[in-house]
Amino acid sequence: MTRPVTRDTPQGAAVIALILVVLGLYPLSGSAGELFKADVTLRPELNLPDLSAQPRSLDEFAGKVVLVNFWASWCTPCLEEMPAIRRLAAAMRDKPFVVIGVNVGEVRRRVQMTVQRLEIDFTTLLDKHSSVFKNWGATVLPTTYVLDQDGRVRYIGQGPLEWDRADIIELLGQLTEEHSRLQ
Repeated sequence: MTRPVTRDTPQGAAVIALILVVLGLYPLSGSAGELFKADVTLRPELNLPDLSAQPRSLDEFAGKVVLVNFWASWCTPCLEEMPAIRRLAAAMRDKPFVVIGVNVGEVRRRVQMTVQRLEIDFTTLLDKHSSVFKNWGATVLPTTYVLDQDGRVRYIGQGPLEWDRADIIELLGQLTEEHSRLQ
């Protein structure tokens, strides 16, 4: 008598994992994100409260290259890339560069606990209803946008990236210098 294939059998677990991978609901281990040049250089809107309930907008960061990272506390790849984003911010400290984390769909208390636990020291905004996430055209977490000093989207990162890689730091450093060369 053959045993039926269920989720409790090795074959059943493999079939379920394969289905989830195909549906994009289960990340492949070691899968990395991708940073690509944006096709359109739109100037997106971003008006959200920070962790102190103060309204914030992109206008505050005019003249700086801005990395906007959409994340959630339940998103393991989001949390795994946070230390690299912190190291990137430290490496770019002397340049006109800023990181903004936008939490998607969670309540303030949960976000505050995660920010504290991960020692996130950059601006964190709350997109409680995911409206900004959707308006920016994001579909996966983490998704990161790099805006130039004029507020236009220049690069998009989908999935977790090693933001502190030398080539990414060099690319962003060049972007911070681009504005001054054009004037």
